[in-house]
Formats: sequence, structure tokens, C-alpha cells
Amino acid sequence: MTEPSEMIAWLDRRIASAVTWLDNFGHRSKKPRPEGEIETKEYDIARFEEIKAAYVKALDRRGKAA
Repeated sequence: MTEPSEMIAWLDRRIASAVTWLDNFGHRSKKPRPEGEIETKEYDIARFEEIKAAYVKALDRRGKAA
């Protein structure tokens, strides 16, 4: 299994990458991408944050059970 710190770092990088993409190509950029692409990135960010929260919560529960 992947080390928890590595998994959290990976999720953080994925979130940061998607946020950077939105900063560069989102609604406020000079040449925004099509709305569908922007919505997909926003969806991805929300899901990665949800996965990270669930993962951290599971780690916390596992730590308390041990």
C-alpha cells in the first residue's frame, strides 16, 4: 500500500494542478477554455478534496483503533 504521506502529497499535487489550470484557463483568463472543460476541472477539484478528506478521516480512525 502507498504510504499515507505520499498519498496525501499526491492528492495535494493533483488539487494544486487543477487549481493552476483554472487560474490559467478558467473564467477570468484572457482566453478561457470552453465551459465544459472548466466545469470538469471544478468537478475534479471537488472530488479530489472529498477523497482527501475521507482518506485523512480513515487514517485517523485507523490510528485510534491501533
